[in-house]
Amino acid sequence: MLFYLLSAFFQLQGVHGVSSYKEDFRFCADRRQTVEGHIRYETQRDAITISNGADGLNISAPFPPGPQQSWALPSLLGPYRFCVYWFQNDHLFNLTYGISHTYQLSNQANYSFSSLNVTCWGSKDGPDLLSNISYYFSNGPDNRSLSSMTGYKCFLADQLGLGRQQIDWGRGQIKDFGKRDQKETVQISNVEEEMRRTELKLKSLETRLSGDEDGPPEDPFLFLHQLESKLGELQFQEDNKTFEGTVMHANIQKVSPDISENLPIEVSLKENKIIRKFKVNLPKKVFEKTRDGFKSGEMKVVVLSATSETLFKDNDSNSLLGGNVVGISVGNMPVHGLPEEERISITFWHHLLPRNLTPTCVFWDVGSKASHPGKWNTSGCEMVQEEHQITCFCDHLTFFAVLMVSSPEIDHIHYEYLTIVTYVGCIISALASFFTIFFFLCSKKKQRDHIVYVHMNLLWAIFLLDMSFLIAVPLAPTGGDAACKAGGMFLHFAMLACLTWMAIEGYSLYRLVVEVFNSYVKHLLLKLCLVGWGLPIFIVCLIFVIDQSHYGPFSFKIYETAGEYTNSTICWITKKEINNFLNLGYLSLVLFFNSIMLATMVYEILKLRHREHHWGYVVMLLGLSCVLGIPWGLVFFAFASGTFKLVAVYLFTIINSLQGFFIFLWYLAKVLQSRRSNSMQCTTSNSLKFQSSSTSI
Repeated sequence: MLFYLLSAFFQLQGVHGVSSYKEDFRFCADRRQTVEGHIRYETQRDAITISNGADGLNISAPFPPGPQQSWALPSLLGPYRFCVYWFQNDHLFNLTYGISHTYQLSNQANYSFSSLNVTCWGSKDGPDLLSNISYYFSNGPDNRSLSSMTGYKCFLADQLGLGRQQIDWGRGQIKDFGKRDQKETVQISNVEEEMRRTELKLKSLETRLSGDEDGPPEDPFLFLHQLESKLGELQFQEDNKTFEGTVMHANIQKVSPDISENLPIEVSLKENKIIRKFKVNLPKKVFEKTRDGFKSGEMKVVVLSATSETLFKDNDSNSLLGGNVVGISVGNMPVHGLPEEERISITFWHHLLPRNLTPTCVFWDVGSKASHPGKWNTSGCEMVQEEHQITCFCDHLTFFAVLMVSSPEIDHIHYEYLTIVTYVGCIISALASFFTIFFFLCSKKKQRDHIVYVHMNLLWAIFLLDMSFLIAVPLAPTGGDAACKAGGMFLHFAMLACLTWMAIEGYSLYRLVVEVFNSYVKHLLLKLCLVGWGLPIFIVCLIFVIDQSHYGPFSFKIYETAGEYTNSTICWITKKEINNFLNLGYLSLVLFFNSIMLATMVYEILKLRHREHHWGYVVMLLGLSCVLGIPWGLVFFAFASGTFKLVAVYLFTIINSLQGFFIFLWYLAKVLQSRRSNSMQCTTSNSLKFQSSSTSI
């Protein structure tokens, strides 16, 4: 508290000392400095803008900068009183910060008026507010207090109407624009207020998206179109007008309808971390198409830029380059169908892009329904990419952006390899399952343990899954709609049956190995069959009864390159939610249950440390992981990216397409082992139980 009072006292003393000069304009305010920041100065027309932020002060004025445009703020944190002064006679534009810090923003502040008039407008679009604000002007006693705001923009005008001069610092010339009337000032203020409201609406939409609030989807481009129309209707005396917001930038350019050359418009984006600037080049053909719609002698070109990391994308799109969209309009007139040599071009200068993202030029295609506002479209746009810049050529005017598409890790070459592996594996697995079942049925020895019959039912499910997949792929492009629905239902049933019987395998093996003396369950095998085959049938029929369109041709993309792809179809589930929630959820439950069963069985065997060959039992149970479907868990690694995803997909395809063949080898090894073990004697009841269990398995 002591340091706070001392700093406030000395800051006020510093302001009092400077205020003895006869300044023509003064703006003072209090700000709380929470971090070490900077003071930044830039030039702009017609107004003095003071904007506060957490990282410092941003000041703009119609005066050329001095030798320095950025200064570091004092390192001591706390409250500070600052004042901005303009001395017309001395051509000085200064800033005092606290008691001992003075910064010369410009030494050429000769923006002279016969009688100065100032109108200040506040903006409240952030938490870093200025307080205790006051200003006065024209060397007079008029000293006005203002409410707390993040920033203020003070418009300068000639009060006596004798005309004013404004220096065009870019060309070093002096232009006489005459008196700005009150109507123009009000229009500019309305446009600035409309831009602030639009930014608030966009931020509100971002909040709704991040919070997953219910309600119909809103199109952010509707707000941008409304602002774009207001910008095109603005009347002003200069050749162009620029408006700068926190996430938006607008440039309005006056052009003559009989313009005979291309019009370039360049915009710098200071707040965008990825895009440094962009340049719009409008060919003369654009103005020829809009010339008939104008009765007056001039038209306006509006370039509106907005930045957002979460908005401006449809459901299937990836992120945008810098989250930036650029809207272009000429006199609010539609322009489309430009010839190839007369297309508009938008060049974006950007920082280095990640390797796994590929840029694509797109425009916003407005949707026809309120529930589907629109989507990004590439029609009529082409792209030319260099190391640090992207140029989009389009044959119409609307809102444009660069869509960053994730580069496909599995392209058409890997897809062909995986298809071959899948077909070969399914054929081998189906044949191995069939021969195993045939060998079991032809066996003369009657099996007493129900576990062997569970094995056979699992093999039947694997056989059906392999055969249904081999049928569903060629059936999609050649068969009719009804045949494809039946194929999709049969494939879904076979997959659910396979998962169900793997869960029954885990339960049966647990009863056999862990429960030394099995409790008798009447008609156990019949009950297991009702669950193993009845539950999948019930689920498939329920989905079909709810909506028959849930089964049929399902299309997925096969990428030739990052931006070009072809569609491949299979008879399967058409609704993604069923596959994502039902199938993956069901698989997760089966894998979780069987993993617990397998871990329990391994633990029970490891407790027999005094017995010989116990590691043989462990290896045997680990081999049962194929029977229990543990390798199916590799499907979850397919949600990764890069080389790891590619390896996981290959392992999943190879192992699981050959599941029936692996079970055939395991069953054959168990048969050979049982024949050798008949001549061996067991010394303990526990070892006898495990030996008989392994023989049955």
